[in-house]
Amino acid sequence: MMIKKIYVFGNGNLSWGTFHQLYVKPLQELDFSDTEFIIGDFTGADTLMMEFLKDKTPNVTILHMGKRPRYFANTFNTEARHWKTAGSFQSDQERDQYAISIYAHFLAADFNSDEKRIS
Repeated sequence: MMIKKIYVFGNGNLSWGTFHQLYVKPLQELDFSDTEFIIGDFTGADTLMMEFLKDKTPNVTILHMGKRPRYFANTFNTEARHWKTAGSFQSDQERDQYAISIYAHFLAADFNSDEKRIS
């Protein structure tokens, strides 16, 4: 069985409704048993994706800077108790380059950028 690897990332100021529209809908056809996710640990897309996945799959790795993730989903009686972490990245760029180098699929939405503001 071939494992799909998806790096999920996006904006920090994402509402639950917008998250469902932009992130959950594209995932509805996936079989989570053959999908691996990698997620950051920042507010918004990262934390909402953790909350969405915590009871759906053990196949998640949380990337973080520093000694431990800034946020981690509740592990009590959830699949999140099996999740892995990879950390001590020195910058967002280093973390993102690592994720891009090992993952083949990406799920992201940037609804904040325009000609004056780049998100």
